Amino acid sequence: MADHGVVTGGKRSVAETFSRLREQGKIAFIPFITAGDPDLATTSKALKILDSCGSDVIEVLLTTPTTPTERMIEIAKASEGFLYLVSAVGVTGARSNVNLRVEHLLREIKKVTDKPVAVGFGVSTPEHVKQIASWGADGVIIGSAIVRQLCEAATPEEGLKRLEEYTRNIKATVP
Repeated sequence: MADHGVVTGGKRSVAETFSRLREQGKIAFIPFITAGDPDLATTSKALKILDSCGSDVIEVLLTTPTTPTERMIEIAKASEGFLYLVSAVGVTGARSNVNLRVEHLLREIKKVTDKPVAVGFGVSTPEHVKQIASWGADGVIIGSAIVRQLCEAATPEEGLKRLEEYTRNIKATVP
């Protein structure tokens, strides 16, 4: 089992996980999956695959491209482990590119907090991960692209195989 940023069970806290990864010159891989996508039995198996593939942490407090600076500061203060920077306005889902405004938003957030910042919403390719890492993010959050691996497969078993291949490919890209 991977050493996740989880407070229970004697495992590391989120902050300790990010600190360890920073010391190693790495960023966090943070998959997100909704319970029941496509069904609870598959979700349970998918979580085990995500764990075995080296996922680092899961926790959420959101700031978006439209969050006013004052609110962003409040969110940064309230977050326990890290801030989740939503990279786009609108609904979640894979996108062809990352909003270039994210680079500026990362700089702005890092001016008001020392807490790690992870970027998500539309992140789906190794190229996205590399770009976001080069802008100074401490982690990437991938959700819809993971769900797609499970839901677009002909069978739950095929979906789990696709999930494992996809997750290993993304994790190999994480600096």
